Amino acid sequence: MKDLKSKIEVLIFISENPISLQNISEFLNIDKDKVEVLINDLMSEINDLNRSFKLEKIADGYQFRTHEDYKSIIKEYINKKPFKLSRASLEVVGIIAKRQPITKLEVDKIRGVDSTGVINVLLERDIIKVSGEKNAPGKPYLYKTTDFFLEVFSLNNIDEIPDIDEFNDYESSKT
Repeated sequence: MKDLKSKIEVLIFISENPISLQNISEFLNIDKDKVEVLINDLMSEINDLNRSFKLEKIADGYQFRTHEDYKSIIKEYINKKPFKLSRASLEVVGIIAKRQPITKLEVDKIRGVDSTGVINVLLERDIIKVSGEKNAPGKPYLYKTTDFFLEVFSLNNIDEIPDIDEFNDYESSKT
């Protein structure tokens, strides 16, 4: 019985839309009335846990839903504006990723232009971070990429970053 209830729970959990009694019954090849009893038990158990989510009957089906109390945090998280990186930002983050830790002056030297604005944007977006200071006059900051950088670029670790030559090959293949 518990195994059957867990199967129903997982079907509801993975369903993108509310899943009907009929669909669950047909998929598990069990009586619709039995499914309804098990779902009602599940609803009581889950809702008694006093969690941030609940199991509800909605639109002739069943679905896990969050409690109204969490509406504002969900809305804030979902509406977090995705960002695109400019060509200059990609260039700077690429240099930092391959040469880290590196100073702004070293980045500027490679690019041939001032990178202050771009570095500030990358810092603000948590793509790069200050990792210390270089033991040189003025003690300039050293920059390196963050774990969020790895997430944004779908990398497991920094070693997966392609060499600059691979970028050049990619660029020339597009023309």
